[in-house]
Amino acid sequence: MSFLNLAAYGLLAASTLASPLDASSPAPAEPRAGVSLPGLPAGCMTSYKGIAWGWLPDDEHADKVNMASLASSSGKKGCFFGDYSHIKGSSYDGSDISGKAKAADGAIIVPSIMPDGVGWKQVDAALAGRIANVAKGFAGQGLTVYLRFAHEMNCYAKPGCATPAYPGGTDYGAYKTAWVNVAKECRKIKGCYMMWSPNANDQDQLGNWWPGAEYVDIVALDSYPRDQAKIEQGFAGSFGKVHDDFAKKYNKPFMIGETGFAGSQALKTDWVRRLANVDNLSQYPNYKGAMWFEYNKYENGKQNNFYVINGHTKKEIDAVVANFQ
Repeated sequence: MSFLNLAAYGLLAASTLASPLDASSPAPAEPRAGVSLPGLPAGCMTSYKGIAWGWLPDDEHADKVNMASLASSSGKKGCFFGDYSHIKGSSYDGSDISGKAKAADGAIIVPSIMPDGVGWKQVDAALAGRIANVAKGFAGQGLTVYLRFAHEMNCYAKPGCATPAYPGGTDYGAYKTAWVNVAKECRKIKGCYMMWSPNANDQDQLGNWWPGAEYVDIVALDSYPRDQAKIEQGFAGSFGKVHDDFAKKYNKPFMIGETGFAGSQALKTDWVRRLANVDNLSQYPNYKGAMWFEYNKYENGKQNNFYVINGHTKKEIDAVVANFQ
């Protein structure tokens, strides 16, 4: 979500594919992972149905909400650590995130690198290389990287959907070229994987943003239920369509890139349960992991508390943790 406004995460609900790799394109640094999630740390937080779980900890309150504190409170080490970085110009160096390897606490790092200061056409080979250098820095410190470039592009590129907006807009062709440029650089790095993570709005239009199966390693979706009725629809209601249309179709692992609920702890816990231990998981064989937005954000004149671990009683935390091995 990062700076996503509240209107954007209502989230309830034939494109031209990128060309195949040509002879000049670098081969992947290692075999792609199929439907398994690559690099999962041994013993990390996994549900009884085998869904790996991780966090986007509140970097606005990082002194008390971080991977280590969440592991201490829950007794479980998260599999994923998500955080945000902003491309403000062609001199991007990732300095707003590159020092956070230690904060990952051994988890897979998922840097959401947001081109909110450059257009798609500015993400050329040179800038793509700078983006990849951030991933290379993490990989060099022993971390697996799921590079979530331009996440929620279908919202941030749409006027009025989210701030800060992506200035590239809905130039789908230029977006795909930008993605491919970044993917080619990621593929040169052992342990770097490209995560395609749109917003749940306008799911019928997501094909316009699909950069091609050759350049996507992990399919994800960001979706936040706004009420109990949506929660009761479970995984199928929020994520089933994108799972089937992209992950299952192209034999890619599927992850929930971001989710959370800014309501009662009872409903938050129910949402965790429904996502961690999906009743009809056999219908969604590519679903492998999820990240919870563990934030308390003030937006649009309202405090939105997504915390499901931080600040809760042991009894409340135990009810969440009961969903995991």
